[in-house]
Order: sequence, then structure tokens, then C-alpha cells
Amino acid sequence: MIRAEPRSPIDVGDGPVVVLVHGQPGAGGDWAALAGLLATDHRVLAPNRPGWGSDPRPAVGIAANAEALESLLRAVVGESRVTVVGHSLGGGVALELAVLHPERVGALVLVGSVGVAGALSGFDRLLVVPMLGSGIVRAGVAALRRGLITATRYSGTHPGARVARKVAVLPTLQAAIGIDGRPIIGRSRRSFLVEQRALLAETPALERALGRIAVPAAVVTGSSDRIVPVSAARALAVRLPEAELIVMAGGHLLPFEQPERVAEIVRRYVALASGVKDARQPRGTPEA
Repeated sequence: MIRAEPRSPIDVGDGPVVVLVHGQPGAGGDWAALAGLLATDHRVLAPNRPGWGSDPRPAVGIAANAEALESLLRAVVGESRVTVVGHSLGGGVALELAVLHPERVGALVLVGSVGVAGALSGFDRLLVVPMLGSGIVRAGVAALRRGLITATRYSGTHPGARVARKVAVLPTLQAAIGIDGRPIIGRSRRSFLVEQRALLAETPALERALGRIAVPAAVVTGSSDRIVPVSAARALAVRLPEAELIVMAGGHLLPFEQPERVAEIVRRYVALASGVKDARQPRGTPEA
């Protein structure tokens, strides 16, 4: 088990290179469990994207994130091809890297990934409205705190507990907390809003370019994902020429809820990137 500082990037192991790209909010250290499973026979890189964790750079859009990742990879692994695992908005960065630098990417594993219009909700669109977006995040943090207070007061089957659980899974509130459950405040809130605007502005061009990504790709989705629904994952898989759709039980945080299952998928796709043709399941085969 790797014990990484949540704000720190990860670089562990030796072997074929796997790059883990976090979502928003997030940081490289979020991937500690998955990195630990893969590092026994892979070199695992989980960098901080600009604007997150210990990275001092300001947040940027999806294409600029991909270019920043390419610059890092050039410095760290030279010209080596890599398998890229992207979660949520990090999936969009992985896709953009494959579009802009096709020679770099050997395979993709996209978990709860953006990339198509169907991944964008009305809430996403509200967040880009000047002033309103920041206000929504602040309100979400306040509501989250109230919900957590309620949850601590009630337990079991008490109506208050049921309400608190429902409140805790609302997308509005999920957008106001990170992987570690802490509210988005200060610099993180600014980074979050910058990326939300970029998500809406850049998704149409990215979606049009998906047909050019000619590498094996696993599109992994949770059957109960309320942030990027299964329908969006299906649309993404259809648009990628060599994609496999994998639906498993769970929500939006599959890499952290089920790292063992995700690790199995990553290993198969590293093998595919290395030319092992029988590593893939039939297209569209669900794992759960």
C-alpha cells in the first residue's frame, strides 16, 4: 500500500508506464490505492494537474492540461508510449492527449469520463455563469455542512438520516467536495470554476475529434453514477473507434471505491498497448 500525501504527485514502480490523471477536485495522491496495486510491475505516474494539489501553476483548460502532461512525460519518460488512466475531467485530459499527441498514448482507460455533450448537466452549465457559479459552490459547501451536521445527529432508519443521505449524493453538493470529503475553498474553488468553463467551451471540439483516437480504450462507468451517467459513457464508447464499454456496480468514484477492479482493467489495457491481442473482452462486455 502506497501512503502518499494527498497533495503530492506519485512516481513509483518500474516497468510499462501507466499515467493516472485525476479529476476535479483532486490531486495525484488520490490515486495511492490504485498506484500501489499497479506498482509491483509498472511504473506509475500520478501527477498533480495545474491548479491542484501542490502544483503552483494556475488552472487551465483541457487541451492546455494535455500539453502540460505531455511536457512532463517528455521530461520524465522521454518518447515512451504510455497507458493513460483518466477519471472524470481527467478522462477528458487523457482523450485530448491522445488527439494532440497520438504517438504518446498506447491505450486509454477512461473512468466516469467527460468527452461528450451527454456528460454535461444543467448544473455544469450553471457553474460557468459569472458570479453565479462561485455562489453555487459556496452555497453547496454551506448545505453540505448542514447535511453533515444532520447526519451526525441521526442514525439508522430515522427520517433525518435518510434525508441527510439523499442530500449527500446530490450532484450540487458532490461538486462542492473533494475525494477526501473536504469542501472546495480558496484556490481550489478558483481552479474548479476555471475548469468548469473550459469543460463547456472545449467539449464540442473534443467530441468531434474522438474518431481520430485509434488506440484501445476502456470506457468504464458505474451503474449508479449520477455525475457522468451511463448514457454518456455509452455515447463516448460509440465514438471511439477501438472502445470497450465496461459497466460495473458503483458510482462516480470507482477508482477509489474499487481499485482492485480498475487495476485489472488497466493491466489488460497495458497488455493491449504492448500488442497482446487476446487481452480484450468482446466489445461492450460488462464486467458487472
